[in-house]
Amino acid sequence: MDSTCDLIIDSLKEEPIGETDYFIWFITDIGIVALFKGEGNFDIYSSNVETEANKIALDITKEEKEYLKIKERQVFLFYS
Repeated sequence: MDSTCDLIIDSLKEEPIGETDYFIWFITDIGIVALFKGEGNFDIYSSNVETEANKIALDITKEEKEYLKIKERQVFLFYS
């Protein structure tokens, strides 16, 4: 596992900054992580992530978005 994955896994142990219908949100040293709540359809999660971020007052529209699967957990990582 690389250092990015290690940072994300460590951050998932911290208190989340919010929770929405599809995601649990965390702040990391490298950006914002949206942890998938279930094993649903990727396209549904991907199409809802911006709307879900707005529900907890996050503007991720100008951030880079990367999908990662780490230890059977699925996340979107948003960073500048």
